[in-house]
Amino acid sequence: MQVKSELRRYYREKRKTLADKEVKDRQICDNFLNSELYKNAKLLLCYAALKDEINADRIIKKALADGKNVALPRCADKSGNMDFYYIDLLSKLSVGSFGIREPNTELCEKVDSFSDCVCLVPALSFDKSGYRLGYGKGYYDKFLKKFIIISVGLCYNDCLSKALPVEQHDKAVDFIVTEREIISL
Repeated sequence: MQVKSELRRYYREKRKTLADKEVKDRQICDNFLNSELYKNAKLLLCYAALKDEINADRIIKKALADGKNVALPRCADKSGNMDFYYIDLLSKLSVGSFGIREPNTELCEKVDSFSDCVCLVPALSFDKSGYRLGYGKGYYDKFLKKFIIISVGLCYNDCLSKALPVEQHDKAVDFIVTEREIISL
């Protein structure tokens, strides 16, 4: 675990000093929005970014404007479980667990079917096999193991790694979208 802790520190620092973050965020979002992955998704599982993560609000707004179903996660417990809730406006989010914007469960319906869905996955880094370095809580790994869905990691090119330490519970993504390319795994 020491290696992962050091890698987390390294990639957090790397993201803090990233040049042209807003431009790169837009390029990553546009690469995804112009892909067949986006075009074929009926349900898009997205995330509300932390300050130094890739801001996916552009994807959320476009998907809602295009009439797609959009859902965001809400931490269900401290054991790494999360549920997704449909949203129709970003204003239906409130700050929840870990300082992350989450759907208001009184205003949003819980997703119970994940067919024809694409899940966007945040991370500090992804490697060339699709494994991710997250924040160490395992929420996405646990969720992705429960369902057969297409998973897409959003990552800066500068944060791609040749190989990351992999543990038994880790789940690789199917695609990685960067500001330069879409990598199929």
